[in-house]
Amino acid sequence: MAERVHPEDPGFRHQWKLSLRRGSFPWLKRIRSPYRDAFRWRYGLVARACKGKDVLDIPCGMGWGTSMLGRSRRLVGVDLSEEAIREARRRYGGVATFLVGDMGKLDLPSTSFDMVVCLEGIEHVPPDVARRFLQESRRVLREDGELYMSSPFCVTGEHSGNPYHIKEYRPEEMHALVQPYFEVVSVLSRPVDNLIVSMFRLRRRK
Repeated sequence: MAERVHPEDPGFRHQWKLSLRRGSFPWLKRIRSPYRDAFRWRYGLVARACKGKDVLDIPCGMGWGTSMLGRSRRLVGVDLSEEAIREARRRYGGVATFLVGDMGKLDLPSTSFDMVVCLEGIEHVPPDVARRFLQESRRVLREDGELYMSSPFCVTGEHSGNPYHIKEYRPEEMHALVQPYFEVVSVLSRPVDNLIVSMFRLRRRK
């Protein structure tokens, strides 16, 4: 299965380290996972905006992030992996409806959502699929609907080396990509190791 975030992933768990204070007193120091903190940051931003709305989260993976959007009126998670969807239903089926689906061709009615959420997903697909996803997101959104989308880019090179990332978009590339379909409302950024994660709030073009 492709890269999937879940609470038991070692890279997304805070760690404890035994140290000696003043050379002789043992104490436990908590080492926070920057990836978990960044994950909660981006889903926390979306959670505050989705209350009472019909929300689509894609790709939802194993549903951990989707479960944080539980104040939505209606919540749907979509992912290409049948295995991931089975796990999402097992873990979080009481919070959201989880469906197998393709980012580039959504089997969902037009104008059926107030928000589409795509956090750390667009870098996992080829640029032509990314463009189709934006077209499909615009189609399924209602008038004045919004797309919340985050994606990382490497500050020390052209690519982070993550084998699951097909295309890492720099901010100017992301602006050019979304411009035909969405207006940029705001952009927030957060560093994570040698990456900058940019969160775009986008409004559907009429």
